[in-house]
Amino acid sequence: MFDLSQFEKTPVFAPDNQIGIVLSLPLASVIEDPTQPRTEFDEEELTKLSEDIARRGVQAPIAVRPPIDGIYQIIHGARRFRASSLARLETIPAIVQPDEQAFDDYSQVLENTQRDNLTPLDIARFIQKRKALGESNSQIARNLSEKPEWVTYHLALIDMPAEVQQAYDAGKLTGAKATYELRKLHGKDPEAAKQLIESGEEITQVRIREVSLPIKPKGMGEAAMTPTQPSEPLPVPLTVMTEEVIEALGPKSLASPCVIGIYQGDPVRVLFQLKPSGPGFVWIRTTQADGPQEVLADQITLSRIEEHHP
Repeated sequence: MFDLSQFEKTPVFAPDNQIGIVLSLPLASVIEDPTQPRTEFDEEELTKLSEDIARRGVQAPIAVRPPIDGIYQIIHGARRFRASSLARLETIPAIVQPDEQAFDDYSQVLENTQRDNLTPLDIARFIQKRKALGESNSQIARNLSEKPEWVTYHLALIDMPAEVQQAYDAGKLTGAKATYELRKLHGKDPEAAKQLIESGEEITQVRIREVSLPIKPKGMGEAAMTPTQPSEPLPVPLTVMTEEVIEALGPKSLASPCVIGIYQGDPVRVLFQLKPSGPGFVWIRTTQADGPQEVLADQITLSRIEEHHP
C-alpha cells in the first residue's frame, strides 16, 4: 500500500516539463487527499456528472500535487475524479501545482464553497479541524473571506442534539444559520424545538424565531417583567444576572467591572467598550486570538465578574 504520509514531507518538486501544462494522468496513478474538507458527495449528482463525462469527457482539469513514486494526490477535483472512475475512464486531465502554500486546505474549502460543492457539515468539520490546530474564529473567517458569525453558525452543526441532527439529516434544515437558530431554540426549550421538527412545517429562520418569541430567558419570572423592561427576550444573555451571581458580588460596587466568560471551552473577557455590529453580538478577547473578535453573545457562558486591573 502506498504511504500517504509521504505527501506530508515538503518540499516536493515536479519535473519542469509537468508544471503549467495539462497532463493526461492514469486514474490508477491519482489518489484523493484523505484530509480534504469535503466528506459528503451527492450520489445522484455524482452519477449525473459521470454520465456527462462519459459523453463529453472531463471539461476542467483537476489540480494535483507533484508526484511521489509516480503517485499524484488531488488538491482540487475529487468529484471529477470519482465521476471519471464511475464512467470507467482510464485517464484524467490534470495540472501539477507545486506551490503547497497557495494550495493548502483553505484553498480546497474556498474552491468548493465558491462552487457550492461543500455541504455546511463539511465546512463545520473543516472549521473544527482548524480550531483544533489553535486557530481562532476570526482567523478562520479571515482566511475564508467570511465574517466571524459565519464561522459560529457552522460550528453549531458539530455535536448537534439528536432531534436537530435528525432534522438536518432529513433535509429539513437547509443552511448553517437555520441549524444554529434551531439549536439555540432547543437549548432554551427542547419541547418547542421537538414540536417544530415533528410538525412537518418547513423549518426556516423566520419560523424558528416565531416559535422562540414567547420563550423567556431562564430566571426571568413574571414579576421581573416590568413595563420599563423590553417585552422580548434580551439579545445579550450576559445581562441576565442570577441571584447567586448578585449575592456573590456582595453590596460593594466595582469601579471597573470585568466580565469573564467561557466561549467554546476557552476563557474570554467581554469587551463592553467596543460597539457590536448589531443586536445579539459582543466583542471578546481570548488568550489565543491576536486581537478582539466579534461573536454571538448567546454562545458565551457567564463565569464571573471581577475588578479589572489594566
